Amino acid sequence: MKKKFINVILIIIFTLIVLYFSLKDNYDEIIELLLSSDIRWLFIGYLFVLSYTFLKSVVTNNIINKFKKFKLKKTFDLQLMTFFFNAITPFSTGGQPFQVYVLKKNKLSLSDGTNVIVQESIIHQIALIIVGFITIIINQIFNIYKFEGIILTFLILGFGLNIFIVFLLFLISHSNKVDKLVTKYIVKLLTFLRIVKNKEILSKLHKTIDNFNYNSKMLLKDKKRFIKLILINCLAFLCLYIVPLTILFSFNDYVSFDGVIAITLVSFVSIISSYIPLPGGIGGQEYLFILMFGIYVNQPLLSSLMIMWRFITYYLPMIIGAIIFNIKNKEI
Repeated sequence: MKKKFINVILIIIFTLIVLYFSLKDNYDEIIELLLSSDIRWLFIGYLFVLSYTFLKSVVTNNIINKFKKFKLKKTFDLQLMTFFFNAITPFSTGGQPFQVYVLKKNKLSLSDGTNVIVQESIIHQIALIIVGFITIIINQIFNIYKFEGIILTFLILGFGLNIFIVFLLFLISHSNKVDKLVTKYIVKLLTFLRIVKNKEILSKLHKTIDNFNYNSKMLLKDKKRFIKLILINCLAFLCLYIVPLTILFSFNDYVSFDGVIAITLVSFVSIISSYIPLPGGIGGQEYLFILMFGIYVNQPLLSSLMIMWRFITYYLPMIIGAIIFNIKNKEI
């Protein structure tokens, strides 16, 4: 609880810093633009965020149902709540343990629940990389953004990190020997520290690992299903990445950039900011957004666009996720 409180405080502090630098030069114009934005286009923007959430739920629900019958509505609620836990933790790492916890409460074993999350993460990362590579090709064809210097280095590092994560997830889910070796040394350390007293726990853990590895292989056994889930996840990303266009339209600007540019630039922002340790990539995402979209949009519209984009895709889902968590907390 204390750690979550610190993370929330960090979010508030960095949000205020970002708002200060965003508003300090054009405060009156930005506020006027934000207040005069067309609520209908903003609502459509949030519908795209909900579409992203729903499609992610479809992927997760499909995997869960391989272990246990689970309603899509419950998975959708779980995905909404996951927004909150991802938003308040560094590298968006809080959502996965929460999902495992909820699945455990719904009679799914710890190994199966972990398996669900690992498989979903593999699909998520592969889809992120695929969309990223496609947008790089589009960028080369249409010359949407010229990468150079430190930003090019960050893009390469972003791709490298995400590819490494996919490799690591496959290793965890498919390498029985590696899992058992790591577990063996962890148990030895815990026994040495007298945290674990029963050495027989190792044999029990090995049985759990055997079950985990056996079930994790189901992801690649049905290749058509695997590809289908990746494509659904790719579509989910497209829904999320198109949001800046709807916000641009809400400011009565229909010409500064199109959907292809919006998807391409947000894809780059997402990949580069994936290794920013702050919750929600605060600071980094805003800076990258201003940097890239600044080629197509001038101030004060640029800052207004960024502020509304972050509100619709980050702060609003976080708030709604927190509300749903408090409502559903007793049902979990």
